[in-house]
Amino acid sequence: MKKFSIMILIIILTFPLLGCQHNSNRSLTDIETDLLASVSDLGMVKGEGKDLKRFYGLNANDFDEYLIYIPSNYMDVSEMLIVKSNDSAQIDLAEDAIETRVAKQQESFSGYGPEQCALLDNYELKIIGNTLFYCVSRNATDLKDAFVASMKK
Repeated sequence: MKKFSIMILIIILTFPLLGCQHNSNRSLTDIETDLLASVSDLGMVKGEGKDLKRFYGLNANDFDEYLIYIPSNYMDVSEMLIVKSNDSAQIDLAEDAIETRVAKQQESFSGYGPEQCALLDNYELKIIGNTLFYCVSRNATDLKDAFVASMKK
């Protein structure tokens, strides 16, 4: 009877955890499709490897996959970065690069860009498994939520 009770208790305690799994094998192309569908106007343009280096000092070859969206003009701070790497040190490096980027942007816009500074103060950063999501945008929370939902698919 004790074994049966313990087994039931284990099942009850582990059952809620089954819904918390994330699919870290999802391609960034699939995630990008979900993100673009979640907002009517992204307000950014898609970047490439040289932008990853220019904005964050990161090398595209250090990641399994990356997706970068950059500001559409020089007075905008909206940007989004998603990187995937099986090396957790690369994810940590990307997180450090993001913090450095945000600090530089806040310094650049302080004094004359209160709207930009407010967006920078409210950036979204989320790491799920081996995938890092970062976004500065009016829609940052919606995009983060769409990222989390996409990772669960």
